[in-house]
Amino acid sequence: MKNKKKHKYGTGNIIDDFPHYPDNYRDHRTYIYQLSESKIQTHPNKSMEGKKQWSVVQYRNVLPPRVVNLWSFPTKEEAESFMKKHDFVIPSKQN
Repeated sequence: MKNKKKHKYGTGNIIDDFPHYPDNYRDHRTYIYQLSESKIQTHPNKSMEGKKQWSVVQYRNVLPPRVVNLWSFPTKEEAESFMKKHDFVIPSKQN
């Protein structure tokens, strides 16, 4: 009897067998927030520069950092007021 070749993955399902990162937090914070300027792809020609906007990005504080949420605003003042309203703190001011 020939030996059957085993699947490359344990259960044969690539999604279930994909290695997951453990949630080892880098410090006491669960999330990190970043205020940044970004560009939206508004033109059908992808090589053209898009419209600028401000974004608040929420990362999970693990290695490697993972994006959880993204909020977009037309002005920096609106993004900063959103962060103040929800008690988000910029990482450089947390420690």
